[in-house]
Amino acid sequence: MSANATLLSGTGLFKAYGKIDVLRGVDVTVGPDEAHVVIGPNGAGKTTLFKVLTGEVSTSRGRIEFQGEDVTRLPAHQRVHRGFGRTFQVARVFAKLTVRDNLQLACEARSRRRNPVAGLSAQSAGAIEDEITALLAEAGLQRQADAIAGTLAYGDRKRLELAMVLALQPALLFLDEPTAGMSSAERRSTVELLRAVRQRRRLAMLLTEHDMDVVFGLADRISVLHYGELIASGTPEQIRADPRVREVYLGDEDSHA
Repeated sequence: MSANATLLSGTGLFKAYGKIDVLRGVDVTVGPDEAHVVIGPNGAGKTTLFKVLTGEVSTSRGRIEFQGEDVTRLPAHQRVHRGFGRTFQVARVFAKLTVRDNLQLACEARSRRRNPVAGLSAQSAGAIEDEITALLAEAGLQRQADAIAGTLAYGDRKRLELAMVLALQPALLFLDEPTAGMSSAERRSTVELLRAVRQRRRLAMLLTEHDMDVVFGLADRISVLHYGELIASGTPEQIRADPRVREVYLGDEDSHA
C-alpha cells in the first residue's frame, strides 16, 4: 500500500432499524497512520457507524473497503483477522483472570489464528511471555500484572482492554468513547498513551469521543455527524471554524476555539 493510499473507506453507508434511518449516506475514510475522530450530538449515529464499519451489524446500503478489499459483507471476526482492532465504551476484559492472563489469552488467540495447525511450541510460548512483558510496559500496567482484572480501577481496565487489542497487532484501531467515565487525570493519561501507541506502532485510529479536549488533542481529521448525516469533515482548524458545526454541536464557547 502506498503512503497516500486509503486504509479504510466507507461509501454511501445507510443503516435503518425498522423505519428509522440511523445512518443516511455517510462517507468516511481513514488513511495510514491517521487519527480520525467522529463527533456529534447524542443520537447522531456515531456508535452505529462503528458497528457497521467493524461488522457488528450489517449496513443497509453502501460499501466498505479495507486495504483495497471489499469487506462489506464480512462478519466482525473476519475483519479482525484482516487487521481491525476495537475497544468499547465499557471495557471488555476477563474480569476473573489476572491482567497477565488476559494478555496471554489475547496473544495466544492471535498466534493460533495465524498458525492454527502448529499450536504453541515452547519457543513461541517464550516469545509470548516476552510480548506480554512488553505490553504491560506499554500500557503502564507492570505493577498490576498479577491483579485480578475485575478489581482494577476503571482507567486501568480500559488500559488492559487496549493492551489486549494491541496484542492482536491490528492495522486500524477503532476506539469507541475511549475516555468515557474517566476523571480529568485519567483522560489526560489516556491521550498520552494513545499518542505514544500511535507513534510507536504507526497505527491508524478511528475514534468517537465527546470530550473536546481529547478530540482536538488527538485528531488529524474530524468528521461530524448530525441525525445520521455527515455535515462536515476536515482538519481540527476547519471544524472549529465551521459555522454549522458550531451551531449544532460545538457552540460558541471560547474553550473550543
